Amino acid sequence: MDHLIDLDELAARLATMVPQWRRTATVGPFTWRDENAAWPQPITEDRAAVEVPESLGVRLSLDPDDEAEFCVWTGGWADIVLVMDGEALDLCPEFHDVDGAYAAVVRTVEDFLA
Repeated sequence: MDHLIDLDELAARLATMVPQWRRTATVGPFTWRDENAAWPQPITEDRAAVEVPESLGVRLSLDPDDEAEFCVWTGGWADIVLVMDGEALDLCPEFHDVDGAYAAVVRTVEDFLA
């Protein structure tokens, strides 16, 4: 897989937004998947346990019926699931760098929290 997105840089940038998001939502820990792990590749909160990060995820909840789950892939896209009032919306934005990934996640979180 091409590594267009430095997930460590993205995580550091998103971490600066977490305190603001926590004013409105419950924000889960960042999760990681290791490209080099044996199948099925486990999802872990322990970045140190990941040799080559393949994905970075985070979940936000407003209540049991309103959740947003983000999984950003180093290849240049994100899988985003928004559940609002029990209705699910799947998004799959594409980008070519950390700036684009950051903007896509932050913009979607802001829309979700609004």
